[in-house]
Amino acid sequence: MRLSHLTQAVALISATLILTACGNDSDDTTIIDGTPPLLTTDSNFTDGYSAVAAIFVSGQVKDSSGIKSLTYQRNEEPAQALNVDTNGDFNAHILLALGSNKITLEATDNAGNIMRSIKTVYLGDTVAAGGSHTAALRDGQLYGWGRNNYGQTGLGMTTKIADVMGHPDTPMLMHSAPKDLVSIKFNQNHSLAIDTKGQVYSWGEDISGQLGRGETGRNDCSKTEDCRLDIGAIAGIDNAVMVAAGYKHNLVLTKDGSVWAFGANTQGQLGNNTIVDSSTPVKVDFSAAANIGHIVQVVASASSSYALDDKGQVWGWGSDAYANLGRGQECNKANSCVNVNATPIRIDILNGNSSVEVNTTNAIAPTPQLASDPSIGLEKVTQLTAGRDHVLALTNKEAVYAWGLNASSQIGYNGEKFSGTESAWANTIVKPTKLPWFTGKNIRRIYANGNASYALLDNVSSSEPKANNGAAENGSATDGILYAWGMFGETNGAGKTVYNDLDEPTNKLPNLKNIDNMAMGVMHLIAHEKPLQQNTNTSHRDGQLFTWGWSFEGSLGNKDTTHVWMYNYPMPANLPNQL
Repeated sequence: MRLSHLTQAVALISATLILTACGNDSDDTTIIDGTPPLLTTDSNFTDGYSAVAAIFVSGQVKDSSGIKSLTYQRNEEPAQALNVDTNGDFNAHILLALGSNKITLEATDNAGNIMRSIKTVYLGDTVAAGGSHTAALRDGQLYGWGRNNYGQTGLGMTTKIADVMGHPDTPMLMHSAPKDLVSIKFNQNHSLAIDTKGQVYSWGEDISGQLGRGETGRNDCSKTEDCRLDIGAIAGIDNAVMVAAGYKHNLVLTKDGSVWAFGANTQGQLGNNTIVDSSTPVKVDFSAAANIGHIVQVVASASSSYALDDKGQVWGWGSDAYANLGRGQECNKANSCVNVNATPIRIDILNGNSSVEVNTTNAIAPTPQLASDPSIGLEKVTQLTAGRDHVLALTNKEAVYAWGLNASSQIGYNGEKFSGTESAWANTIVKPTKLPWFTGKNIRRIYANGNASYALLDNVSSSEPKANNGAAENGSATDGILYAWGMFGETNGAGKTVYNDLDEPTNKLPNLKNIDNMAMGVMHLIAHEKPLQQNTNTSHRDGQLFTWGWSFEGSLGNKDTTHVWMYNYPMPANLPNQL
């Protein structure tokens, strides 16, 4: 467990003993402990954006006088007690509210001294990327740009790059959008958003009912009623905290842990025990999911769906064509398998079959358990992400597991150097497999879409080679570095785009630093740079935005690169009043 020592600063300065005499020259003295408890937490307790509606935090609290209590407080809500075992260790999950969360850990010793650790965590995404459209939120308002053939930018009409005026090839304020949006999520040609009250909105392509707004009221975007040009509310869902955008279906997680789904359902990806498409929300059926916890994350891919609960358990449903559900084989006719999985099943991430034919191991070294609390030290999944047909899982031990399609090395070791060799990993990884590259890395978040994967790392040494960065022992280290693997396109000096499949995570964007969140479209990306708060004169008070990748119909938001097909030098995307 990597510990954060910021919470120890006060305690480590000095120990203060105050001797107080009682009466005249009496030998009876009272020793008052003036030192606050020593509170340490793992690296999961940190500021920034969260893809999960909970923080999984563990740590230790110690004091010579003993610990009276350990509590957490979310925003201005009443403090809640956390259990501490006899060794001072604790292991907890703290549920997050939509938007900004101020989380205060407070340890109190038996002498009444207090140590606090405060973090601000934002549940939601303020940047989004789809097939070729992109957006960002600022002060609750939506700015969109890029491809708009289904009205997916939110402009209220369809446009194309050849239009003389009106096409959003640079960021434009979408005036018809609600002014209090908290989170946005795009995929392919449709868009989703949540406002401060937990209301979900949708717009763009609706050919499979993926907007969740019923069968009437659609617009004609391509010679048939297949889209919605207005940014409209989805009825029947209250108190949403998260949306997940698949290719033709979507998921919504609500405050009470319920999961709703709508759109295409040919492989059972809506999870309601049918294979019937639904243009209105249906509730995912977890009734047969034994020992399930409170759902804290939902993820949607091409035709599969996933959920993470607060016990660290992973659930999946929908297509298993590329071993998407991690059960040990591809679901196809050759394996006598009918590719319909219409209710969630548990995916065993941490006890995979060691017979998986890849040059790595699924084995996990056993962690010593404390008799007083058997959950202390256990590895568990803390975040999920999925591409078209591959899945990544991050654990509290800062390990990454992956399974599913690997033809483009989106899981790893099947790309430009390994493909065709005896050491190459298979085109499909049929069970969750630990990725060896991440050992010793400080991983903040993982991302996937299409046939590519990214990881956001902190504490990256500036003195080590780009492809082998890790925590710095000497010299400086930098936070917010992005590492890519899988499909990665680059345009050479002759203007030809070459797609190289990267075998393992590689720092292909060395000029991007201090990134605190990003969004992956199918082939283009947008990242948000952490604001430089110490610079009060900066014009980018909300942090600079950068885009790169496939530039089509203005997807990168820059006039000069509207039709540079692959542009992998990240460029600023300036919202209107930043010009």
